Amino acid sequence: MKLKHKLFDDWGLKLGSVVFAILVWFIVTNFNDPVVQYRVYNVKVSFRNTNVITDQGQTYEVLDDTNVIDTVTVTGPRSVIDALNEENIVAVADFKDLTLQNTVAIKLSTNKYSSQIESIRGTIDTVQLNIENLKTKTLALSTVTSGTVSDGYTIGEVTTDENQVRISGPESVIDEIVRAEVNVPVTGFSQDIITDVDIVLMDANGEPVQSGYITSNISKVRVKVELLQTKRVGVVFSTSGTAADGYEATGTVTCDPDTILVAGRASVLQNLDNIVVEDPINITGQAGNMMTLVDIKDSLPSGVKLADTSFDGKISVTVYIDKTTTRMMQLSADEIRWVNVPEGYTVEIVDPEDKYNVTFEGLQKNLDALQVSNIIASADLQNILEQEDTVGDHYHVVLDFESEGSRVDVSTPVQVWIKLNET
Repeated sequence: MKLKHKLFDDWGLKLGSVVFAILVWFIVTNFNDPVVQYRVYNVKVSFRNTNVITDQGQTYEVLDDTNVIDTVTVTGPRSVIDALNEENIVAVADFKDLTLQNTVAIKLSTNKYSSQIESIRGTIDTVQLNIENLKTKTLALSTVTSGTVSDGYTIGEVTTDENQVRISGPESVIDEIVRAEVNVPVTGFSQDIITDVDIVLMDANGEPVQSGYITSNISKVRVKVELLQTKRVGVVFSTSGTAADGYEATGTVTCDPDTILVAGRASVLQNLDNIVVEDPINITGQAGNMMTLVDIKDSLPSGVKLADTSFDGKISVTVYIDKTTTRMMQLSADEIRWVNVPEGYTVEIVDPEDKYNVTFEGLQKNLDALQVSNIIASADLQNILEQEDTVGDHYHVVLDFESEGSRVDVSTPVQVWIKLNET
């Protein structure tokens, strides 16, 4: 009984001693190793078991950057917190925990002293996903250049070591992509360019499509840009056929443009001054100037191309055709030259006259230039003895006239006597 009284004597004092002891312990503990907080920013969430989605022929896209936690707060004793750094914070989303709302819970932990951590929490606790069917598409690679090459040069052929790219990703993203393009800067270059260029995926509006969820079999290609020298050259045309009766081509042909800018290797352009259009312009039946449009692309020599990309190669050509007129002139018999006289024969004109009136027809400018002293009258007697329309030993031959190398459009028949020389 006395013992019982001793145990409960001064119980208030004893209880106070216990509380005081706990308080002293708490104060001493927190003074030596207080509980503090440690904040880590932009913690990336790692994914596990993503095959839960990919094995179904699907792919996923993280929404609203929920694969990165803005702030993770760790609470624990200072001695523990001081031993931690960013690499010790672990954020995991296991896709086995995928919900019907396409979210995955984020589990936070530390990779050391985890049992001594009082708490760890982040500003978000789930990863939000957009899940779609996986789609694959193959695109042809197109090449473009940007900038301006050095003066006197232009861009020739552009080639790549790959001609297509295969891409895969969320169906909605892949459907936006219509073109795969590589762009080569060419400013200031004057020789061939060989470089590796990134492939850019473009939408229908010509804007790049950027997504971290697109995969491709290649991301770069090697591109060769050929640089060619340029030169301005003339264009030469020819004509064929015969103008309408009473008309003749003057020999003047003009074109617009009268020069074109071409490109090629220096060795090819060195001796090139004109582009000669292969197909002549047919003036048959034309009564007056003839205008036509000619495409010269097929007449460019091998290794030469049009340098101006805005020029389609079509040139407006005018062939000048004038009316003809006549002029009468007199020639004497001794001015006629006999050509190809058969061996052993001589030629005499039947009933020769002092002067022969010859009418010339042609363009006025050619007729005005005619001078008797410059006119050559000739008759070709080749195969003359084989004619069937002979009268006795008389034969009809045609006089041709030539003046200063220009053929005059006229012919005059003359009756001649071809005699076998006497032996």
